[in-house]
Amino acid sequence: MGVKKKKEVQVAAMTICHQDLETLKSFADVEGKNLAALLLHCVQLTDGVSQIRYVKQIVPLLEKVDKNGMCDPTIQSCLDILAGIYLSLSLKNPLKKVLASSLNSLPEFFLPEAIHRFTSRLQEELNTTDLYAYRKVIDNISSCMENFNLGRASVNNLLKNVLHFLQKSLIEILEENRKCAGNHIVQTQLMNDLLVGIRVSMVLVQKVQDFQGNLWKASNSPIWQNMCGLLSIFTKFLSDDNLLQTVQSTSGLAIILFIKAMFHPSEKIPRLISSVLLHSVDCTSVPEWFMSSCRSLCFGDVSESAVLFLCQGTLAMLDWQNGSMGQSGEALLLDTAHVLFTLSSQIKEPTLEMFLSRILASWTNSAIQVLESSSPSLTDSLNGNSSIVGRLLEYVYTHWEHPLDALRHQTKIMFKNLLQMHQLTVEGADLVPDPFFVELTESLLRLEWHIKGKYMCLGCLVECIGVEHILAIDKTIPSQILEVMGDQSLVPYASDLLETMFKNHKSHLKSQTAESSWIDQWHETWVSPLLFILCEGNLDQKSYVIDYYLPKLLSYSPESLQYMVNILQTSIDGKTGQEQSFPSLGSCNSRGALGALMACLRIARAHGHLQSATDTWENLMSGSRIKQGLIHQHCQVRIDTLGLLCESNRSTEIVSMEEMQWIQFFTTYNLNSQSPGVRQQICSLLKKLFCRIQESSQVLYKLERSKSKREPENELTKQHPSVSLQQYKNFMSSICNSLFEALFPGSSYSTRFSALTILGSIAEVFHVPEGRIYTVYQLSHDIDVGRFQTLMECFTSTFEDVKILAFDLLMKLSKTAVHFQDSEKLQGLFQAALELSTSTKPYDCVTASYLLNFLIWQDALPSSLSAYLTLQVACDNGDRPAAVVERNTLMVIKCLMENLGEEISQAENSLLQAAAAFPMYGRVHCITGALQKLSLNSLQLVSEWRPVVEKLLLMSYRLSTVVSPVIQSSSPEGLIPMDTDSESASRLQMILNEIQPRDTNDYFNQAKILKERDSFDMKDLNASVVNIDTSTEIKGKEVKTCDVTAQMVLVCCWRSMKEVALLLGTLCQLLPMQPVPESSDGLLTVEQVKEIGDYFKQHLLQSRHRGAFELAYTGFVKLTEALNRCPNVSLQKLPEQWLWSVLEEIKCSDPSSKLCATRRSAGIPFYIQALLASGPKKGKMDLLKITMKELISLAGPTDDLQSTVPQVHALNILRALFRDTCLGENIIPYVADGAKAAILGFTSPVWAVRNSSTLLFSALITRIFGVKRAKDEHSKTNRCGHSPVYHSREMAARALVPFVRIDHIPNTIRTLLATLPSCTDQCFRQNHIHGTLLQVFHLLQAYSDSKHRTNSDFQHELTDITVCTKAKLWLAKRQNPCLVTRAVYTDVLFLLSCCLNKSAKDNQPVLESLGFWEEVRGIISGSELITGFPCAFKAPGLPQYLQSLTRLAIAAVWAAAAKSGERVRDVPISFSQLLESAFPEVRSLTLEALLEKFLAAASGLGEKGLPPLLCNMGEKFLLLAMKENHPECFCKILKILHCMDPGEWLPQTEHCVHLTPKEFLIWTMDIASNERSEIQSVALRLASKVISHHMQTCVENRELIAPELKQWVQLVILSCEDHLPTESRLAVVEVLTSTTPLFLTNPHPILEFAFCQVDASIALALALAVLCDLLQQWDQLAPGLPILLGWLLGESDDLVACVESMHQVEEDYLFEKAEVNFWAETLIFVKYLCKHLFCLLSKSGWRPPSPEMLCHLQRMVSEQCDLLSQLFRELPPAAEFVKTVEFTRLRIQEERTLACLRLLAFLEGKEGENTLVLSVRDPYAEARQLTLQRTEAAC
Repeated sequence: MGVKKKKEVQVAAMTICHQDLETLKSFADVEGKNLAALLLHCVQLTDGVSQIRYVKQIVPLLEKVDKNGMCDPTIQSCLDILAGIYLSLSLKNPLKKVLASSLNSLPEFFLPEAIHRFTSRLQEELNTTDLYAYRKVIDNISSCMENFNLGRASVNNLLKNVLHFLQKSLIEILEENRKCAGNHIVQTQLMNDLLVGIRVSMVLVQKVQDFQGNLWKASNSPIWQNMCGLLSIFTKFLSDDNLLQTVQSTSGLAIILFIKAMFHPSEKIPRLISSVLLHSVDCTSVPEWFMSSCRSLCFGDVSESAVLFLCQGTLAMLDWQNGSMGQSGEALLLDTAHVLFTLSSQIKEPTLEMFLSRILASWTNSAIQVLESSSPSLTDSLNGNSSIVGRLLEYVYTHWEHPLDALRHQTKIMFKNLLQMHQLTVEGADLVPDPFFVELTESLLRLEWHIKGKYMCLGCLVECIGVEHILAIDKTIPSQILEVMGDQSLVPYASDLLETMFKNHKSHLKSQTAESSWIDQWHETWVSPLLFILCEGNLDQKSYVIDYYLPKLLSYSPESLQYMVNILQTSIDGKTGQEQSFPSLGSCNSRGALGALMACLRIARAHGHLQSATDTWENLMSGSRIKQGLIHQHCQVRIDTLGLLCESNRSTEIVSMEEMQWIQFFTTYNLNSQSPGVRQQICSLLKKLFCRIQESSQVLYKLERSKSKREPENELTKQHPSVSLQQYKNFMSSICNSLFEALFPGSSYSTRFSALTILGSIAEVFHVPEGRIYTVYQLSHDIDVGRFQTLMECFTSTFEDVKILAFDLLMKLSKTAVHFQDSEKLQGLFQAALELSTSTKPYDCVTASYLLNFLIWQDALPSSLSAYLTLQVACDNGDRPAAVVERNTLMVIKCLMENLGEEISQAENSLLQAAAAFPMYGRVHCITGALQKLSLNSLQLVSEWRPVVEKLLLMSYRLSTVVSPVIQSSSPEGLIPMDTDSESASRLQMILNEIQPRDTNDYFNQAKILKERDSFDMKDLNASVVNIDTSTEIKGKEVKTCDVTAQMVLVCCWRSMKEVALLLGTLCQLLPMQPVPESSDGLLTVEQVKEIGDYFKQHLLQSRHRGAFELAYTGFVKLTEALNRCPNVSLQKLPEQWLWSVLEEIKCSDPSSKLCATRRSAGIPFYIQALLASGPKKGKMDLLKITMKELISLAGPTDDLQSTVPQVHALNILRALFRDTCLGENIIPYVADGAKAAILGFTSPVWAVRNSSTLLFSALITRIFGVKRAKDEHSKTNRCGHSPVYHSREMAARALVPFVRIDHIPNTIRTLLATLPSCTDQCFRQNHIHGTLLQVFHLLQAYSDSKHRTNSDFQHELTDITVCTKAKLWLAKRQNPCLVTRAVYTDVLFLLSCCLNKSAKDNQPVLESLGFWEEVRGIISGSELITGFPCAFKAPGLPQYLQSLTRLAIAAVWAAAAKSGERVRDVPISFSQLLESAFPEVRSLTLEALLEKFLAAASGLGEKGLPPLLCNMGEKFLLLAMKENHPECFCKILKILHCMDPGEWLPQTEHCVHLTPKEFLIWTMDIASNERSEIQSVALRLASKVISHHMQTCVENRELIAPELKQWVQLVILSCEDHLPTESRLAVVEVLTSTTPLFLTNPHPILEFAFCQVDASIALALALAVLCDLLQQWDQLAPGLPILLGWLLGESDDLVACVESMHQVEEDYLFEKAEVNFWAETLIFVKYLCKHLFCLLSKSGWRPPSPEMLCHLQRMVSEQCDLLSQLFRELPPAAEFVKTVEFTRLRIQEERTLACLRLLAFLEGKEGENTLVLSVRDPYAEARQLTLQRTEAAC
C-alpha cells in the first residue's frame, strides 16, 4: 500500500442572516481593510477551513485600532455580528473554538462593548420558546463557560435568566419526553437534552463567580429561588426510573453539589448528607428550603438507585483532601461505606452493579485522600484488619471474575487502593513481615490458578511488597503461571502478572547486585521456563506464550534474545555432547528447539529487536535452517518461519533477494493447508510482505528520481534502486504465476482458497489510486484469457468462500469480461446461469447468483434483455458505472421474475413436478443476491423499481402460499407416500387431509400404494416453461425421467420459504421506506411493511419445519431492526404491537389456536426473540421487563390442566431468551425466577411441561456457569450423593469437587471417612457407603492434581488422610460383601499410594512407616485374586472390583521391587500370576502396566531402563501370545513383543511354541492379513521388525528368506489400500520408514532435507525424487518408464465408463454421503512426477532402447487424446458450469495426457524443459498439436 494521506477535516461554514449581511456591506470599506470587510469576505466563503484563517485575523486587526475606535459604530456592529455568529455555530464546529480563542485576546478597551453585545445576543437566545431549540441554547451556555472570557462574563450578567431558562427547559423537556413514550428516537434525544441541561447547571455552580459569595442566598433572591427550583427538579429526576440511569446518576451529583453550595454553615453538610443516606433526617434540624426541595429524599421511599447515586455525588462533589471536613467528614465517609455495603447485597441489575463498583472504587480513593491528611482517628477503621477493609476484600473476591470487564477493572482499583490504605495506616513499619500482607499473600497463593482474580491481586501485591518475597515462598511460581497459559481465558491475566513480576524482579536484582551476574539469575527464573514451554508445551500453550508473553519479555529485555538463540542453537546442533534439554527439530506434534528459535526470532524482528534482516541471516540463522522451517512438519513452525520473513517493525524495510526466494519456495508447498487458521495466517503474513514491498518501492522510486550520485550510506540502498525494483517486479510476477498454476483442474478447496485470497491481497495492495504514477506491479497486466477463464471456473466450486474470493478478485481487475469473451460466450454464460438457478442441487443456485452478478457488474449481459426496460438511464459520466449496474440489475431481476412467475403457476398445479424439475428457490436466491450487491439508497430508476418491488412482494406471497402447507404440516419430513402397503397408506391419509395443498393431481388427494418410486415424464413440462431465449430450452432438449422423493419436496419447500424470508428481510433492510404515504421518497410503503410483518408473524407462528422458521427469523430480525431505526412513529411501534398481540394469543388456551405447541413451540420463541433482541440496546429495556414478567407468570405451576399449553409456550420462550446472546446482561436479573419456574415445572403431571422445564433448566445452567468446554458428560451439577441410582451418585461426587476449596479438601475427606460405618456396625446402607466413597475418591483426585501446594504440606495432609483410611480398611476386604463399594475403597487406596509416591519422589518412607503396604498385602492375600471365585460366580460390580484390585496389586509389586530390587519379597502375587488370570480384565490391566514400562525403555525416556523384574520375559509373552483369545489382551501382547529386542526372544520360539523363527514370522503375517484393524496394524509392525531382524542377521544368505520377504511386501502393499482404516495405513508408513534403509544400496539418500521433519506436501516430492534416484542406481529405467508413464496417464481411470454415464439417466441425490478427500490433488502428483522424470532422463542421457516401445507408448497416448476429444465435443456449451463434475474429470485427464505427450516429445528430442510446465493456457490447441505430431510419429 502507498502512504496513506491524512483525512481532510470537514468544517461547516458559518453563515449570517440577511440583515447582518447588509450591515457588513454598508460598513465595509472599498479597500477591504477594515473589520467589516474582513468579516464580509469571511462569511461569503463556503469553506469552513478557509474561514478559520480569516477569523484568526480579527484580533490582530483590532489591535491596530486605538482606544477611540471603541466608539466606532462599525466595530460595535461587527462585535454584535460576531456574537451572533458565535451563538449560531454548533457546539462541535471547530470554528466556534477558534472564534472563542481569538476573542479571548481582544484588546482590553473593547471588552465592555463586546460583553454588552454578547449579553444582548445571549438574552435573545434565552427568550426562545421552541422546545426543540432548547438544546442549542443549553449548548451555547455550556460553550460560554468553557475557556471563553466574554461568554463567562455574559452568563454572569444574565445568571438569573440563565437559571430560570434551565429550570423552565428541564421541566418542559421532561413533559415532552412523557408525551413521546414509545418513540425511541425522539425519547433518546430528549434524554440527552436533559443530561446536558443538568451538567450545564452544575458547571454554572462550579464556575460562576457570583456563587462564591453569600449575597444570592437570601430567600427572596431570584437566583436562590431558581436554585431551589433546580434542586427540586434534580430530586424528581433522581427518583424517576423512567429516565436513563445516566440522567439519574448525574442528578445525584447535582443534588450534592447544590447542597454544598446552598447549605450554611458548611461544617454541618457531612452530617446532613449522612442523615439523608441513612434515612434519619430530623425535620426540625434542617432548613425549610431543603425540606421543600428534597422532601422525597427525607421522608419518601427512596429507591436503591437513588441512594446509590447520592453516594456517588457525596464522594465526587465533596472535598476529601487535607481533612477539610474534619471528623464529621470522616464519619460521613464511614457511613457511606456501610450504605454501599448494604446496597451491594440488594442490587441485582447489571447496570446498577456497574455503578456500584465504580462508586466503591471512588470511595477507596476518597479514603486514601483522608488518610493522607494524617487522620489518626481513621487508622483503626481503615487498616487491613478492619471490618470495612474485610467487606471490601469480600466484594473484590466475589466480583473479580464478573462477566463485565469494566467491573473487573474496578475490583483491581479497589484492591490496589486497599493495599495503599493499609500502607498508610502502618506508615514507617516494615511492610514485608506485616501480618496483613503475609496472610494476604499466602491466601492468594493457596487459590487455584484458574481463578482470574488471583492474577490481578498478585500483580498489585508485587507492586506493593516486591516479587522477591513471593518467590521466596515458592520459586516455581513462574513455571506454574506459564503452565496455565494453555487456557485462552487465563492468558491475558497470566501474561500481565508475569510482566509485572519479571520487571519488578529485574529492578530488585539490579539494585541489590553491582555485578552483571544478576542477569543469569534473572534468565534462569524467567527465560528458561519460557524456552521449555516453547519446545515442550502443548500447541495452545505455546501459541499463547508466543503471542502474549514473549513480546513483553523481549520488549523489556532485548538483550535476552541472544541468550535464547544460543541455548536453542546449541540444542538443535547438539554440539555439547550432553543430553539435549529439548527435542532439536520437533515433529508434527512438537515444535522442538527449531520451532522455538523461529518463534523467538519472529517476535524479535516484528518488534524491532533485530538490527536488520541481513544481520539475522548472517549471524543468527542459516539459509538452510530457514528452508527447513518453511517446510517443517509442524504447521506453527512453518508459520513462524514465514512470519520471520514477512513481518518487520519498519513498513519500508527492503525485502532482500534471499527473502523473496524463500517466499517463493514456501508458496510452492504450503497452499494446500488443511487448517483454516493456518491458511488465514499464511494469507495475512503474505499480505504484510506485499505491503512492505509496495511501501518500500515508493521509497525506492523517490531515491531513483532524486538521481543522487552519492554512495548509499544505509542498508536501504545497498544496491541501485532500479535493480531492487526490477527484482520486486520479477518476484511478484513469479508469485502470481505460482498462484494461478495452483488453480489447476481438481485443485482442492484449501489450495483455491489460499491462492485466491493471496491474489486478492495482491490486487488490493498494488492498486493504482488516482494521483499515483509509480507502482511496482499491477496484477491486471498479467491477466490473459486463460487466467480469466480459470478465475471464472472457480465459480463452480461447491464452497461459497471460493466463489466470493473469485468474484471479488474479478471485480478488482481493471480488465472486464468483454476483453476476454465474445458475445456468444457471454450469451452462453447467461443461459448457464439461468439453467443453474433451477437446479435441484442447492449449491448450483449459488453459482448462478455469482455468475449473474458478475455479468451485471461487468456490463456483459445479452442485448435481448434490454427489452425489459421501459426507461433508459440518463446520467453523467461520473455516475455512469453505478447507473449501468442499476440498469443491468433491474433487467436481470425482471427476467428472473418472469420465469419465476411461470414456475409458480406450474407449481400451483403440481408441487411434485416443481420439486423435481424446477425448484423455485434458486430464482429467489438470485434475485436476493442481485439486490444485495446494489446500493438501494441511491437509485435513479425509481419509477421502474416501484412496480418491480410491488410485484416481487406479491410473487413472494404466492410462492409462500404454494409451499406453506408442507412446512406448516405437523409432520413435514415425509409427505410423499413412499409405503408399499395399504395399512401404511391409510395412516398417511390424515397428513394428506390436513395440509390440503392446491395440487390438481391426486398425489395429495389420495395416498398411493407404490410398487416402485414415483416418477413422471418431463415431456409436457418442458413445453410449458417459458424461456428467455426461444432457441434454448431451460432443461435441455432431450426428454428425461425424474424421480420424486419426499426429501426433494421438503427441500424445495423449506428452501423456498428460506429464500422468501431472506428476500423480504433484505428488502426491508436495504430499501428506503416512505415516511408518509403521499411521499415520493422510498420504495416500500407503510402498508407493504405491515404486510411483510404479518407474513413473518404467520409463518414464524405456524411453521413446523425448523429450517423454515429459523431462516424466517433471520429475515424478521432485519425487518424489526429497520423498524426500530425508522423515523415513522407508526412503523416504529409495530414491533411492540406485535409483541402484545402474540402474548395475548399465548395466554389464550383456545383449542382452535394455530400456534404449534409441539416441536419446542416451533417458531414462537424465535418470533418473540426477534422482537426483543432487535430493540434499543440501551435504556430501560421496558419491553423485556414486561415480557419477562408475563412469561414467568405463565411458566409457573397451575392446577388447571387446560392451561398447560400456555405454560409450555412460556417455558420454551424463556429458554430461547436465556440462550440469546443479543440480550446480554439485561436478561440476568430474571435468572432466579426462571430457575424457580423450571424447577417447579419438574413436578408437573404433564410430560410436555416437564420436558420444557428440563430444557429451560439446561439453558439456565449454561447462562449461569457458561458453556461446557470439557467433554466430560458428568460435569452437570447434582447433589444426590446417597441416591439409589448409581449414575446419580457418580454425578453427585463429581459435582461436589468445584464447591470445595483446595485447602479445605483434606478436612472434608477426613470428615467423610469418619461417617463411614465400622466393621462392628450392624445396620448400614451400601448406597450411602458408595456415594461417600465416590466423593472421597474425586476430592482426593482433585487434591492430587492441584499444583500450588508445597511438597511438605501436601505430604503432611496425605499422611493424615492415610491414617484415617486405615481405620476403615474392612471396606476393602471380604468382610464387606458389596463388590462395588469394595472396588471404590480399593481405588482410594491406589490413589493414595500414587499421591504419596509422587510426593516422596519414589522413596517410600512415609508409606512404610505407616504400614500402608503391609495392610495392602493383607488385602490382596485375602482377596479373590489369590483364592479364586466359586464356580460360575456372578455378582454386581465384579469387573470393576477386579480392575481396582489389579491396579492395587500392580502398585504393590512395583513398590516391593523398588525396595528389594530384582528379587521381590513379601509380594502376595506376581506378574505371572496376574497374566494367567482367568479374567481378561486382570490380564488387560497387567499387560497395560507392563507395556508402559517397555515403551518407556524402548524410547529411552525411562530413567533406569527396563526394570530387572521384566528382564527375560520373552518366553512368557510368546506363550501368552499363542493361547490368548481376548482381542484387547492379544493386541497388547503383540505390542510388548514389538517393544522388545527380537534377538532376545525370537530364538526361543521353537522351544516355547514349537515354531521356527520363519514359521513365527509367517504366523505373524497371517494375523496381519486376517485380523481387524488394530491387531492388524500391530501385527504388521511386529512382522516388519522380525523381517528387519532376519535381514540384519542373514546378510550373506538373504535368499533364504526370499519367500517370506515376498509375502511381507505383498502384505505391505495390501495394507496401503484406500478402503482400509487410517490406522492401518499409518502403520505402513511407520513400517516403511523403519525398514527402508535395510533395502537401499545407499541407506542415506542425498537429499536437501534428509532427517528433517517435513510437511506432507514436500514429502511427496521427496519420495518421487528418491524413487527416480533409485531407478537410476539400480539401472531399471527401461522397465520402469512404462510404469511411470502409466502413473502419469492414470490408466486406472476408465474413461469409457465416463462416456457411458453421460448418456445414462441422471439421478439426482440431494445429499450424497460418501468419503470425500478434500486434500488430494491428482495433478500435483503428476507435476512432481513429470518434473523428476525429466531431471532423471536429462542426467542419464537415456533413450528408449527400441522404437517399438516408443511406438506403443505413443499409440496409447494418442488413443487417450482421441477419446478426450470425443468427450469434450459431447459436452454442452458452458460445460464448466452446467456439467462441472464431468468437465473437471476430463480436464484432469487432459492435463495428464498432455504431460505424457510432452515427456514423449522430450524422449524424441523435439521439446525442451520448458514444455514440462503445466500451464493454464489454452490446453486444447496444445493437445491437438501434440497429438497430431505423436500420431504421425507412431505411424
